[in-house]
Amino acid sequence: MAAQPATISDADKAELARLQQRRAELEKQIAALPAPTKVYAVLTEPPPPVKLLKRGNPEQPADEVSPVSLACVTGLKPELGTLQSSDGDRRKAFAEWVTSPANPLTRRVLVNRLWHYHFGAGLVETPSDFGLGGGLPSHPELLDWLADELLAQRWSLKAIHRLICTSAAYRQESNSGSVPRPSGSGSADPRAGPLPDGRGTDRARSIDASNRLLWRMNPRRLDAESLRDSVLSVSGKLNAKMFGPGYRDFEYQEEYAPVYRYITPDSPDLWRRSVYRFAVRTTTHQFLTTLDCPSPANLVPARNTTTTSLQSLTLLNNDFMLRQSSYFADRVKSDAGTDPATQVTRAFQLAFGRKPSPIEATAAEALLESRGLPQLCRMLLNSNEFVYVD
Repeated sequence: MAAQPATISDADKAELARLQQRRAELEKQIAALPAPTKVYAVLTEPPPPVKLLKRGNPEQPADEVSPVSLACVTGLKPELGTLQSSDGDRRKAFAEWVTSPANPLTRRVLVNRLWHYHFGAGLVETPSDFGLGGGLPSHPELLDWLADELLAQRWSLKAIHRLICTSAAYRQESNSGSVPRPSGSGSADPRAGPLPDGRGTDRARSIDASNRLLWRMNPRRLDAESLRDSVLSVSGKLNAKMFGPGYRDFEYQEEYAPVYRYITPDSPDLWRRSVYRFAVRTTTHQFLTTLDCPSPANLVPARNTTTTSLQSLTLLNNDFMLRQSSYFADRVKSDAGTDPATQVTRAFQLAFGRKPSPIEATAAEALLESRGLPQLCRMLLNSNEFVYVD
């Protein structure tokens, strides 16, 4: 007898259709979910034994040694565990040793870096070398006080930034030092700063021409990344988007070897802050490197600041600067209309945060009339007041 094909009842067909529809809805919901967040973790393994090497020869191992830190730091036990301690326990012990209130080394190095960022040079001029090969602190008591203050502020970097930026030393001008000395002070010590009327400035220069004692502010040029971001901000094109993947201003080609070539498309994706720039370690960025941005292949404790004709030509003629000057002009025209005097005032306000003086206004209006608004904006972006912090 031939087998009869199985039949599906109407009820089963309806249930099957319902399940298939439900499955399609769930798959659609799953596809709409955001990508899962990646979490990086350390897969620890038992630490390998570390043995004392006779005369440093790896072929002559001696007794096994336990993990320790620097024994020369007084007030702290150097031991970081025993031979049986796990890798995680050793890491924890080392982290506690580094951040211990009894360990001043970490805090002194950290606050010196913050000082270096704000003043162009640290209290110790060699930020990566506090040893015998490094420099001596110009203000050792201040360095120790800042280190203690960092601990008192529970390691808050924001608090130390605020403290430095509101200090009398930071609020000085670069030409002569604008913070007056206490009344009745007749000392010529440059640490006190020159008098309000300028008396003592020549004396201070003769004693401390390099301004190591900070009797005035050090004039400094904006670093390459800050200058780029400032240009974008003034032109109104800065993309303030935060988080997410960085932007890539290069193209990748596979030739005889991987080749990266920087490109300069006029795209909002490339107008984000420089902190989001994807840096290629093997290739320098032409615009940024010209302005003393170090090669990504090298880790440098402090940047060299040079002054070359190539930098001036780059700021004048680079495609990026020319485009942003044009956008700057469009922004001024949109804000100020067609009146030349109003345009000049608005351009100065955007670039310098102030109105022009009568002499500046006259010269700027003459340039505007003869060369046009984009050239005026180009000139402002190349001025010392824009490029330098005084």
